[in-house]
Amino acid sequence: MKKIILALVVLSMGTSLMAQTELDALKYIQPDINGTARYIGMAGAFGALGGDASAIKDNPAGLGIYRKSEIVGTLNAMLQNSTSNWQFKNAGEMKNSYGYGDSYKNGMTNFSVVLAAPTLKSENGNGGLLSSNWSFSFDRLKTFNRSISIKSGASNSSITDFMGYFSNGLPITDLAGDNDPNGNAYNMTTVPWLSVLAFKGYLMNPLSGNNWESFLETQKSTATPSFDMVESGNINEYSLSWAGNFSNLFYLGTSLNYKTINYSLTSHYTENYTGTNHMQLNNTILSTGGAINLNIGAIVRPTDFLRFGLSLHLPTVYQLNDKYESSLDYNVKYTDDKNITTVKSGTESTPTDGYNDYQIQGPLQINLSAAFIIGKKGLVSTEYNFSNYTGTRLLDKDGNAQSYNNENQRMNEMFNNVQTIKIGGEYKLTDNFSLRAGYANMSNATKDDAQKIMYESTIRTDTEYFLHNGTNYITAGFGYREASWFLDFGYMHKIVDETFMPYRNVMTGDFAVNPASVLTYTNNAFVTLGFKF
Repeated sequence: MKKIILALVVLSMGTSLMAQTELDALKYIQPDINGTARYIGMAGAFGALGGDASAIKDNPAGLGIYRKSEIVGTLNAMLQNSTSNWQFKNAGEMKNSYGYGDSYKNGMTNFSVVLAAPTLKSENGNGGLLSSNWSFSFDRLKTFNRSISIKSGASNSSITDFMGYFSNGLPITDLAGDNDPNGNAYNMTTVPWLSVLAFKGYLMNPLSGNNWESFLETQKSTATPSFDMVESGNINEYSLSWAGNFSNLFYLGTSLNYKTINYSLTSHYTENYTGTNHMQLNNTILSTGGAINLNIGAIVRPTDFLRFGLSLHLPTVYQLNDKYESSLDYNVKYTDDKNITTVKSGTESTPTDGYNDYQIQGPLQINLSAAFIIGKKGLVSTEYNFSNYTGTRLLDKDGNAQSYNNENQRMNEMFNNVQTIKIGGEYKLTDNFSLRAGYANMSNATKDDAQKIMYESTIRTDTEYFLHNGTNYITAGFGYREASWFLDFGYMHKIVDETFMPYRNVMTGDFAVNPASVLTYTNNAFVTLGFKF
């Protein structure tokens, strides 16, 4: 019996009424490389260079490099596709099943107005505060658009095993809604919605002591799972920045930033059983919100050919609202406590007013950078970014972390502090025409053994999760510049390596769920037009 080999996994089962899990914060706090075409062409390695509209969001001191005012805008087109490899055990052998998904998106990624304002100069023209520059910028920090299809062959593992395990300790009277004045189990704050769906969809059988097992225990059937997901949305940032140029040797800047967040997810997890038996768990999540933070930075130019940069991004505080809807389609053979087997089919839906208001306190971020100017022909720039992911915190809508004590402790255990390394170069073929190239790498944000823990009383029913194994960027570009205008083109190829789990593994041996490897490839083309005045 499968119930005999249930893993003895210890859960910190609090009485939280919240809906968030530890891994939800990742999609908001993980940065991306986006901006002007010149910035993209050099993989965003602009921390010590400055003089580019997108460089201001990384190190606001880069605004002080400007000698002229400018207005600049960037458009991009994105083609994304994902491939997956889901191993499954069949007839004693490990086999592979492959999935695919793609999407297309275009739009504006940057619009900036820079006002360069010379101030006082000493008699030799080289002392004091030489300029006090201001800018207003719009930057698309991140695009969520992605479509994924992940498929497996027949497996002994089933989400119904997780459902039964997750529901252990819940009496039938609670799941049936008998203890609610209106007879609605979804109104009971001590009952998770996933367990109600599983009960009403006949996906688990009762055992003694208010324990539950998968309905497959009586069917001796295998499950053939598949998962489809569509994500969309973005994070936009609006910034007001100031920077000063001190004697052409030291540049100091700061930015006040406001972010808007829009995110949507639609997912379908399906299991097909013997014959026409099947189930499909459908989830929709809509997230909206805003965030505010402050960046400060400095650039030092000890010689004409060398610059060093340092910037600090204070933790961003996100104020978010999530809305949830889910449903379960089922057609299964169900055996009741009298050992009578019947076919049960239908659709069970959760209430449409599931929501949660909460906050996320993002990580502290430090950028170190250096740039080498090679005469009038070229440059090489490097940047190192450190983000304290383990310091991320979930808060309730009033900013109290106590409601999320378990989740915050686990974030400290499951997350890695992330390091991003960027390197880019530019070479002038003529006074007007330049070639660019770059590379960037972001380290893995999650530990290999991280898991998505769903706590009791949660209204969430999306059991799946992704672990981040690393991201690589390969970029190139070129540009043409005149005294009063410029036109740049940039290209970026991004590869995101992830591990997919359809639900947390609570079984061992032949019944353990196998992870799927997912690679997401994004090809981005950028064009920037700017005017100087």
